[in-house]
Amino acid sequence: MPQRQRTSKRKFLGSKQGVLFLVFAAVIWTLSALSENYTTTVPVQFKLQADSNNFVVSAPRIEVPARVTSSGFSVLYRRIFPRKVLLFVSELPIKDIQKPTIETDFLLNKYNEVYGSSSQISRFVPNAILVPITQAIQKTFTPTLSALPQFEEGYQLISPLSFSVDTITAFGSKAILEKLDKAIFELTSEKPIREDFSMVATLVDSIAQSANWDTTSVVVSGNVDRYSDVSMLLPVHLIDAPEDMNVTLSPKSVEIKFAAPLSSLRSIDESAIRSNAFFEKTPSGQLSVRITGLPTGAKKQSIEPPTVSYFIIE
Repeated sequence: MPQRQRTSKRKFLGSKQGVLFLVFAAVIWTLSALSENYTTTVPVQFKLQADSNNFVVSAPRIEVPARVTSSGFSVLYRRIFPRKVLLFVSELPIKDIQKPTIETDFLLNKYNEVYGSSSQISRFVPNAILVPITQAIQKTFTPTLSALPQFEEGYQLISPLSFSVDTITAFGSKAILEKLDKAIFELTSEKPIREDFSMVATLVDSIAQSANWDTTSVVVSGNVDRYSDVSMLLPVHLIDAPEDMNVTLSPKSVEIKFAAPLSSLRSIDESAIRSNAFFEKTPSGQLSVRITGLPTGAKKQSIEPPTVSYFIIE
């Protein structure tokens, strides 16, 4: 007889009616459990809104655990849908901006202002929390390029680059901006350049994300010309030698090499290009050679030899 009862019980639990019975029992147990009161923690979200230029919010919201005594239904609902409270940065009672902490009693008062006596919150679990804000400053930068654009072989800039703005301004964390000394932009040129250009340059991503900028793109312009290599042999002129002293130089001439834009070379005045050595007594008996009168835009200047020896003839 007992064996037959156990077999009937297994058949019942394995049947459709048995499954429905188990589901119904689980629902009844869950509802009964959720109707009980529990003392536990639920999250409360505080949304931070910057209403002052003295601070920067590094995280838009913070979540603080609160101690509540409430039914299981209420606890479950609040964990799925946390209550939210808006906080203005200017009203936070922060004493030390280097360590911006506030006592959670202040948060409890703000919470009760929004939800009243029905809040069921006795306290927040931590006594104090660190608020994700930092002191803010405004700083001005001169735009610079991470690298010059690529030019076709033989072509170079013949004048300094021009930017559409002289300076750009950033607003953000004091600690971050004080470490930043350049606003670096990148060009998006794909083809080598052989003529005057005007292109958009974009602020480097890592720098753009570090603060709020009044602009993250500028227009960069430049004048380009084809360069040609020039080599010249010039006599060395001795400058500032005493009149009562007979000084001779060796060698008496130097070779200079430079590159210059074709537009400058077409009107070059070779007689204006001079190599000079300014006299002064030196332990080595050597004088540096300096070149003057090179055409506008000349680059890659070299002098061979770069120094000459002087001899005083008695």
